[in-house]
Amino acid sequence: MKILIINGIPQGNQYRHYEREFEQILKEHSQHEIVYFKLRDLNINYCTGCWDCWMKTPGLCAIKDDQEQIIKYIPHVDHIVFLSPIILGYESALTKVFKDRFIPVAHPYIRIHNGEQHHYPRYEKMPNLSFIGIEDEHTIQADIDLIKHTYERVSLNFDSTLSKFHTSKNIGGVANVFSNF
Repeated sequence: MKILIINGIPQGNQYRHYEREFEQILKEHSQHEIVYFKLRDLNINYCTGCWDCWMKTPGLCAIKDDQEQIIKYIPHVDHIVFLSPIILGYESALTKVFKDRFIPVAHPYIRIHNGEQHHYPRYEKMPNLSFIGIEDEHTIQADIDLIKHTYERVSLNFDSTLSKFHTSKNIGGVANVFSNF
């Protein structure tokens, strides 16, 4: 299985020890082909809403930055895993900016899907999505519910599935996420 991992842990963040544990778990599950990106090491700009990715250069964002090197993997992987601390009740800003730039993976055309209006997927097969959130002492259930609902909607909008959603104050439960792929 090919897995794309998007690490949204910011620079100098108190969650870096979780990142080391997470990377150790990845090494232990090397039976999967893993492509791993740390968003803090990349230059990814905000979406400007220009719609070039739909109208002028279908499937390609007009912003030329490091997002391109990640997006190109989407039609070739089976799974995308987002790793992010929960900061002020939501995923990290790095993760949010990256996820906002997902627009090129859908067509601008609308269809009725599951009784709702949704975009046609650009690719024949879309990868499943998973979210691994690192809670802090201020995280409440409403925060977790909001993030989960957001990822369920992203999955639905891109004709995919949210196959795993896991939050924890420790990263140990992540091993279970990978053992079930």
